[in-house]
Amino acid sequence: MRRRNIPRPRPQCGACIVLHAQCPPRCFFAPYFSHEEGVIDFSAIHRIFGVGNASFLLYQVPTRDRSEAAISLSIEALARLQDPVSGCVSHILALQQQVSELQAYRAYLQDSLFAYYSSHPQLVPPFDPNPNWSPSPPTIPEATLPHPGETSSSQMPLLDDLDELGPVIFGHRRRP
Repeated sequence: MRRRNIPRPRPQCGACIVLHAQCPPRCFFAPYFSHEEGVIDFSAIHRIFGVGNASFLLYQVPTRDRSEAAISLSIEALARLQDPVSGCVSHILALQQQVSELQAYRAYLQDSLFAYYSSHPQLVPPFDPNPNWSPSPPTIPEATLPHPGETSSSQMPLLDDLDELGPVIFGHRRRP
């Protein structure tokens, strides 16, 4: 028996599923909201922005950037469903707080290394012009590390001095 090539119906895009509409062959939303994940994303966009505003926003953006704009709309809409007042801003503020805390911790670790090698000059590794770089940090006994508050960032050398202190603190020097 000979099989006929019967064209399979194209699945509806996520936008047309949410809108309970027939998905036309050249649907405006189809490239940006796939059948699988598009339903969740477009339903959030539909609830927060509305179909008219979403299509107007996407239409205003150049064609090459519409995919990223659709992703941004989805992220903002999903964030607004969780936090109607702040949306993405609350996530951004939380990430900025985390960056700030990590920078403070990095400064504390640099202070600790500087204080340790300043008080133990005999443990300063010799300068090696061709070091075998290791991703693991040097091992420092925990008892010798200062506690937070014992040293301050005012004891940290200036940025210009870090290049000179590089072999002392990190055991290697940047290549010119």
